[in-house]
Amino acid sequence: MTTNPNTAPTSGGTAVGTGGSGPTSVRTGPRPAVLRRGLAVGAVVAAFVLVFLLLAVFTAGTSGGEPFDVRSARPHGTRALAEILRARGVSVTPAETVPVGRRSAGTVVVFQPGRLDRDTLAGLLGQVWQGSDVVLVGADDAVLDVLDVGVRAADENPGGGTVPRCALSEATVAGTVSLTGSLAYTRAAGGDRSGMRAEFCYGEPSTAARLAVLTPGGAAAGGATPGAAAGGGRLVLIGSARFLTNGDLDDGGGAALALGLLARHDTLAWVTPTAASHDAVDTRGPFELLPGGVRWGVLQLAVVVVLLGLWRGRRLGPPVAEPLAVVVRAAESVEGHGRLYAAARARDRSADVLRAGLRVRLAERVGLPLRTGPTGAPEPDPVALVAAVARQSGRSPSDIGSLLYGSGMLAPIDARPGPFGRAVDQARSRGLPPEPPAWPRPSAQPAGPGANPTRSTGLDRAADQPDRALMALARALDDLDRQVGGR
Repeated sequence: MTTNPNTAPTSGGTAVGTGGSGPTSVRTGPRPAVLRRGLAVGAVVAAFVLVFLLLAVFTAGTSGGEPFDVRSARPHGTRALAEILRARGVSVTPAETVPVGRRSAGTVVVFQPGRLDRDTLAGLLGQVWQGSDVVLVGADDAVLDVLDVGVRAADENPGGGTVPRCALSEATVAGTVSLTGSLAYTRAAGGDRSGMRAEFCYGEPSTAARLAVLTPGGAAAGGATPGAAAGGGRLVLIGSARFLTNGDLDDGGGAALALGLLARHDTLAWVTPTAASHDAVDTRGPFELLPGGVRWGVLQLAVVVVLLGLWRGRRLGPPVAEPLAVVVRAAESVEGHGRLYAAARARDRSADVLRAGLRVRLAERVGLPLRTGPTGAPEPDPVALVAAVARQSGRSPSDIGSLLYGSGMLAPIDARPGPFGRAVDQARSRGLPPEPPAWPRPSAQPAGPGANPTRSTGLDRAADQPDRALMALARALDDLDRQVGGR
């Protein structure tokens, strides 16, 4: 049972709260209303977590397989395009790394080329000059700077370009194709230094286009052999390959454009790097590598936490002192405080409380006013209290100051007594208990070679010494209280 330590004892020996009379025991556990609110909050949080998990499960169930996987028949896969290419005699081979050492010309499709290193990109550009077709999907400025083909990522967004607006035969045959995405291409400011001719389609060819096809320029290739230029190799830059997926392949002329770009050779390597190389040209931070679903999940949890905080925050306020609704006996309050001090082994605090209580009672008996002390509690003037108590009890001021203030007593109000004063002090304190000794601090004593740990009589006696000193102090204070009060 909890009690109010600020409750003052009455003359009848009971501590009465301001709330009036009532039972002498109260419920120590949480109230039913608190339990109901806690259960309601837990149910709401559990419901939010359950809904989030269900959404995550259903979302994951509808997305199986990697995007643009030639073995996936889901809407974001490219199995339909792979089967059409195989039906036309093209061998489609999925891979995670770029094939090297190819003896014959072929087509290489690379997704996320920013995961490749400089040497691999330079090798792909070399395959273009040897007659192969290299299709880069989502090549940004980091990749284009390494290739240095006179093309850069456009600053403007051409929107959903559907009309070719170029002379490329594959785009002219395909006609209307919906190309979307965040990447578009335009000519670099430094001009064409690679010896390649660039054709921009779908969008604004002069400013931003969704498709860029670069072919070696023959004599302008800077030393390339005519056979290499005539081999038909080219570099294709596509901002987004969504028109290649199963869900969008039959939209407009998407299938015709895909076959025109990818079916020029008998072999096709479908490269989807699963991990970036240690020296990739386009490195990303850990937050950029997180899937979009994780970001949305964290955002939802943050919103739930904020709403829960606002809902519960309006109930918060400054602490309010509530009146004690029951009658608590003073003895119970004293015993409760004593048990707390004993459990914490707060002997110094116990001695301070005993001395403080006696100082207030003595000040009231000798008629001294109380003032607010450093701790905020009422305290009499130390010098006046010691002098008044010494005069009324007939004991020396040094003895009174030691009992009432301990080591925190101010300097003696009189000079150091001489031989006659010391004799008078000894005569006056002859029948009183001795002054309690200083409490020793526990110290670790190393055991000797022949010490027996079971025989600890001396240690037990040393451990009990502070308690004995505290009891002696309590008896001395009680004797002084009786002496001054005339009891």
